Amino acid sequence: MSIKEAEGQYGNEKNLYTEDLTKNSEEVQLLDNQDVIKSIPRWHFGMLNDVNRNISFGNGINMLELSGKTVLDIGSGTGLLAMHVARNNAKHVYTVEANPYIAKIATDIIKKNNLQDKITVINKISTDLIPGVDLPADIEVLISETVDCGFFGEGFVPSLRHAREVLLAKDAIILPSSVKLVAGLLSSQDVRNLNQVTNALDFDISMFNTFSTQGYFPVRLNSWENKLVSNEVMFYERILSETDNFKQTGVIDFVVTENAVVDGVVFWFELTLVEEGVMITNSPDNKTTHWMQAVQIFDHSINVVKGESCSVKYTTSDMAVDFEAVTTVKSQKS
Repeated sequence: MSIKEAEGQYGNEKNLYTEDLTKNSEEVQLLDNQDVIKSIPRWHFGMLNDVNRNISFGNGINMLELSGKTVLDIGSGTGLLAMHVARNNAKHVYTVEANPYIAKIATDIIKKNNLQDKITVINKISTDLIPGVDLPADIEVLISETVDCGFFGEGFVPSLRHAREVLLAKDAIILPSSVKLVAGLLSSQDVRNLNQVTNALDFDISMFNTFSTQGYFPVRLNSWENKLVSNEVMFYERILSETDNFKQTGVIDFVVTENAVVDGVVFWFELTLVEEGVMITNSPDNKTTHWMQAVQIFDHSINVVKGESCSVKYTTSDMAVDFEAVTTVKSQKS
């Protein structure tokens, strides 16, 4: 599918781009089309200016032996990671971007950096890729960063599963190599107020909670008054080259660290990029990451007591993590 053909997925706007022939014919100019701009998520800018993220992925790529290898990069964005891979002597990089406008800009950025002979931008959803048509069969390296604050929400798992089943060589290198999820109990009326309401101006408007997010949503915790009132528990781990099953159900027994009102669970990822130790996280302790933390607010708050155990059931699927409070709080005292 060409960029022009794929534009239909994003609307029927015509003449969205033109070559500014009076300036640099290689530069694409947007013609005052706010619909196009609105289709580009703002988080791209924060991500691209996340120095730690850029350095970590750069270091992880540097540690791979890429010479002579074909590489698939899922989620082109600007083409930044694809360009760094190409600079590390990969045979060729195939980078996939679903948004046709971003794919077009990525193509121009890659050309501006003189890497157009080393990188092919494909305007498709990665699960629509056909080996032998869109790219060679048996790709030797996969790189992807299509993760949200809770890891699952951008479709990393379905795209990884399809790539492993259809696109990659059996012994392909995958970056990131593994993921862990870590959680704690959250006490914060401010954060609860981001997803629930009771009254305003003496009116009962609680019926609006029909529209509350039922799963997790992104919160920059250091912007709001909050406390983590339990130990931190690593409850989920997967090596990405070894599993196709990302579903898991279990119970987390948190140890309460102070008397408090628990409003929900906050959790974050730890992505190991390469086993030599390059890791990125959106932990609340990481004040510079562009990723927010993932929060799920319980329907009802829970009063907890220091030293006791608060149990929370969790379920993971290909696209989400869901938490359910167990309202009974069991003492850990003997």
